[in-house]
Amino acid sequence: MSESNPNIDSINICADILCGGGIAVFPTETVYGVGANVFDEKAIERLYTAKCRPKEKALLCHLYTVDQANEIGYLDDTAKALIKAFTPGPLTVIVKKKPCIGNNVTSGMDTVGLRFPSNNVFLALAKKCGFPIAATSANISGEASPAEAESVMRSLGDRVDAIIDSGLTPVGVPSTIISLAGDKPVILRQGAVTEKMIKEVIGEW
Repeated sequence: MSESNPNIDSINICADILCGGGIAVFPTETVYGVGANVFDEKAIERLYTAKCRPKEKALLCHLYTVDQANEIGYLDDTAKALIKAFTPGPLTVIVKKKPCIGNNVTSGMDTVGLRFPSNNVFLALAKKCGFPIAATSANISGEASPAEAESVMRSLGDRVDAIIDSGLTPVGVPSTIISLAGDKPVILRQGAVTEKMIKEVIGEW
């Protein structure tokens, strides 16, 4: 299923696919993502296979509420401040994970990446699903992250069960990733949220 200007029916169909153990592509404000139910081990395995993603590379948990984040990760004051300042938006915060998140999602690490996309289509999809969506960019591993559905079709094609086409994503580059799992914050990937912007919220480190 590929749907330009998606309506609630197409979002509901995609949610049903994810709830049933499928994998689906959805837009975020940065790039298109491909995801699965974070608690469904078979679906997560299939996601890695479809993406040709190395098992040592963890997935990010895409969320729509802070309550969901508290269910799967330990949020300290710094994490809460960043989430309040920049989400929903193009920032991923890495924190210590809770036991409910499987090692297949985090590549055996004791941390989990929390991502809160601001895209309204994603938010409607995530709310309908009711669970965190483990996801990564919707392309074969090693290819450029896609900002439009046509690139997803060329890359993943029939490897996925659904593609929600919502046009060009506005940011076009992946989210900034900051790890809060160590003694001090570490920016692992620079995106739209800059180090300067982060330091204005949490100070120098």
